[in-house]
Amino acid sequence: MDDSLNSTAKATTEMDQVAEVATESPQAGSDADKWKSLSRTNEARWKAVSAELEAATAKNAELEQAIADMQAEHMHQLAVIQLEHAAKNHGLELGPEAIGRLDVSSFLDAAGQVDSAAIADFVNSFTPAQRQPKFPQNVGVGPQGSQPPAGPKSVPLDARARR
Repeated sequence: MDDSLNSTAKATTEMDQVAEVATESPQAGSDADKWKSLSRTNEARWKAVSAELEAATAKNAELEQAIADMQAEHMHQLAVIQLEHAAKNHGLELGPEAIGRLDVSSFLDAAGQVDSAAIADFVNSFTPAQRQPKFPQNVGVGPQGSQPPAGPKSVPLDARARR
């Protein structure tokens, strides 16, 4: 038993000496401090880059939303232009107030593109209006076209005398 006490005492003193050597070495302390410093620097860099990445991702999402909004507005304007063009080709005149009352989004397909078939169906559902002339027709120019004369033909007075 006595021998085991001596070996235990020797072991504890050897451990104390090893522990003292590890903590007393200037190189060991500076290495630990160096690695701690590098770790903290890298962690600070990681946090800065992560914040920058998050800001860039948010900005990217914001820009993508702005692009989508602009494309939708562009397609809306394109649908209005095609509607006006189709109406003019069909002989209709759609004023801005008439187009303002229409749901132009119904002329866009599911992908947001202009649906030319829907515009054509809409415009073709109207019969072209009979255009009234902007100025009076056939005023003072005599009979025109294949219209029969208005009344019985009168014989001039000099022709009556010759008979």
